[in-house]
Amino acid sequence: MTSQSAVFTLLVVALVLANLPWINERLFAVIRLRSGSKPFWVRLLEWGVGFGLVALLAWRLELGCQLSLGAFLGLSECPGELHPKSWEFYTVVVVLYAVFALPGFLNRAEQRRQRRPRQA
Repeated sequence: MTSQSAVFTLLVVALVLANLPWINERLFAVIRLRSGSKPFWVRLLEWGVGFGLVALLAWRLELGCQLSLGAFLGLSECPGELHPKSWEFYTVVVVLYAVFALPGFLNRAEQRRQRRPRQA
């Protein structure tokens, strides 16, 4: 996999996982909840788990691993090395992931606003 395709793949996965908690009512997009609607804290938890998965994927891609389940889980050797990062890098990554989640979050807020009855 070239570095360009790895970056493109990582951005697409990050965009999808950042918006997934806001655009569906299932837990981790799989488990149907009895209450029918997810609380805000559950959405934030899902968003954090998605961020962790994206971070794990980025770490494995930086090591030069191929996109396979064994490489993703650390079961195969990877030829690359990690570059040192400071706190600025991690701050920018979290904020970028939050910006990626903005379309889904705004869509959710707009749907809630439209469902609420108007007060006279």
